[in-house]
Amino acid sequence: MRKTLLTAALASAVATGGSAMAQPARAQPDRGLNFSDVAARLESQGFQIHEMERERGVIEVKATDRSGRRMKLQVDAATGQVLRQDERTGRHAGW
Repeated sequence: MRKTLLTAALASAVATGGSAMAQPARAQPDRGLNFSDVAARLESQGFQIHEMERERGVIEVKATDRSGRRMKLQVDAATGQVLRQDERTGRHAGW
């Protein structure tokens, strides 16, 4: 089952005063890293996050890099390692 959007993570961060974003990255026992942890890591690398989905141990991220390119990243949900990074061009560029 897909869990969609960073919106839920952002709403949670707002509701908790941002404390979820301030905590160090950590794995959840059965699910791996949470969206807030992955978003914080990618934002520190210059990405602006637009959408996140979790599917089969991979977090799919739609983001814009520092140069303004629209990117799709696949992040290992257990380790936070970027497994794949593709620029979205043409008809696939829109979110």
